[in-house]
Amino acid sequence: MLLGNPYKFAFLIERIPNWEKDSWKNGIMFVMINGDIYPKNVRTTTFNSEIPEILDSDSAFINPIIDKELYEKSDLQIIEFIDDEEKNCHRYFIPFHEINDSGYRLYIISDSCNVKILVCKLESEKTELVDRLEISIQEYNEIKFQVIDFYHDAKF
Repeated sequence: MLLGNPYKFAFLIERIPNWEKDSWKNGIMFVMINGDIYPKNVRTTTFNSEIPEILDSDSAFINPIIDKELYEKSDLQIIEFIDDEEKNCHRYFIPFHEINDSGYRLYIISDSCNVKILVCKLESEKTELVDRLEISIQEYNEIKFQVIDFYHDAKF
């Protein structure tokens, strides 16, 4: 199932019952930004543990940090700020283990009208910008609500 626009921002999610064991619901889940897909390789996603964390009220996906001053900075300044562990960088990225385990992070920041998504690659203790997207909060929320609906409709 494709949720969103793959040439902007989307989730590609497919449950694969043959990969399931016991009560674990498995499949694949990718995030697409500007036509690129993350993670870059197929990885098994356990939906009934992964999606609840992404949809948690503390998740940057559900509640992007609103900081107008930070939002106006350059992408590199935003990454430098967020990447400082003392500033709780986890508050700014989607807690999607399959992406994070593959060496990428999707940072999210909002000015309350728009959302910036910064795709970063973690290389040797350094964070490098790979891609970026800026969309309206309305477009962002449409995709967010599609993911929420998918999770509730699938009854994980």
